[in-house]
Amino acid sequence: MARINMTHKIAKQNIEAAEKHAQELLKSGKEVRELGQSMQTYHPTEQEEGRRIEEFGNEMLEHAQKCENLSQKLIEEESTEVYTQAVEEHIKATQAHIQAIKELQGK
Repeated sequence: MARINMTHKIAKQNIEAAEKHAQELLKSGKEVRELGQSMQTYHPTEQEEGRRIEEFGNEMLEHAQKCENLSQKLIEEESTEVYTQAVEEHIKATQAHIQAIKELQGK
């Protein structure tokens, strides 16, 4: 039995939005990581908290980079599968950002 290709094209504006969001996530990830590093350097009583925040920043960067790579791949493929993967990486980066904020709030 032949397999039907269910790949759909993604609208250009959605591809552009994915690229923009990936860039914003990369910027935020760097800022969170730098905040954690700064806390470790300049606030000795907050070293453990700073270390965890730095880890969340690194996690954000990892997922943001994957999101960016996938958004670039979307330009070539425009498939819903690649778009879904990019969205999933965006969600993971956002979850790490939320965890960093909770850490800062002491929760």
